[in-house]
Order: sequence, then C-alpha cells, then structure tokens
Amino acid sequence: MDTSALLHSHIYTAIVLGSVVEGETTVVLAGFAAHQGYAPWWAVTLLAFTINFVLDQSLFALGRWRGDWILGKAPRLREGVQRVEPLIHRHRRWVVFGVRFMYGLRTAGPIALGMARIPWSDFVVFNALGAAVWATVFAGLGYAYGNAIARVIGVAAHYEALAVLVILLLGIVMFSVHYWRRGHARTMQSERP
Repeated sequence: MDTSALLHSHIYTAIVLGSVVEGETTVVLAGFAAHQGYAPWWAVTLLAFTINFVLDQSLFALGRWRGDWILGKAPRLREGVQRVEPLIHRHRRWVVFGVRFMYGLRTAGPIALGMARIPWSDFVVFNALGAAVWATVFAGLGYAYGNAIARVIGVAAHYEALAVLVILLLGIVMFSVHYWRRGHARTMQSERP
C-alpha cells in the first residue's frame, strides 16, 4: 500500500492521534492534507475543533476533581499552573478562550482553570469559542499555504535519508546525555552525607 492510499484511509485517525500528542503541527498538516485532496477542509477543521474541545474539557474536569493530586504526580505542570493563576481571576473568560494559544500552557492551563473553580458554563462557552477559532486558524494556515508546503516537502524529499540519519543520531545523543545526567545525579545524591 502506498503512502497516498494509507493517508486516504487513515487521515482522520492520524488527526486524532496527532492532536493528542502535538496539536498545532497536526492541524496545520491536516489542513495541508485537505489542500491535497485527502479530506474536506471543513471535516478536518471540525475534527480538530472537537478533539481540542474535548481534551480541554477533560483537563478542566481533572483539574477541578484532582488538581492537587495531579500536580503532586507531575511537578512540571506546577510551573505552568502558577503562570496562569494570576490571570485567571482578573480575565478568566479571556484566559479560557486563549489558553490554547499560550505556548507551554496547553495542558497546565485547563487544569489551572479547573483548580480555580471557575463556573462550568464559562469554561464550556469560551472553550468552545477558543477551540473553534484555533482549529479554523491552524487548519486554514495548512490549507492556505498548501502550495508552499508542497514545495518545501518536495525539496526535503531529496534529503530524506540524510534527515532520518541526523534525527536518529540526535535521538541517540539526547538519550545518552539524559541517561548520563540521571546517573550522575543519582551518584551525587548517594555521595551526600
């Protein structure tokens, strides 16, 4: 099965899975796929909106229900939550609308909003509005710049093997450095009196 047939068969599955992992890039690429004829633009946009809306509703509910527990289990989220907290009580509706556009706060923002106990009605309405604008903008960018993206991808295809090799080597180096740092940190802790 060639890539084109695979994409035609699984475009919506790819959008769902990609949106969970990395939203903006996935939606731009989905808009590009719509430009190339793999799916209707409105379907790509509607699916991106729905996934984004449901994920943020779930994170909001999780923050409302078990926010402190989550921050205890995932301390890296605490910094994001602390960045959002000062804005919530002054501009809660704008924060709900715009949190998905704030770099680094896609997960922490809805959790912080849930922990702040803002009304469900505010979150549902402004989350829906924000998700609609977000999905439309990013899918629209992919669709509108389809020709430019196609040219870049065409040029990049000539360097595909080299790119895979570089990415693989970078991954190995990053894993090795991370593994070494973790081992070094453990050694330092065990040497403390």
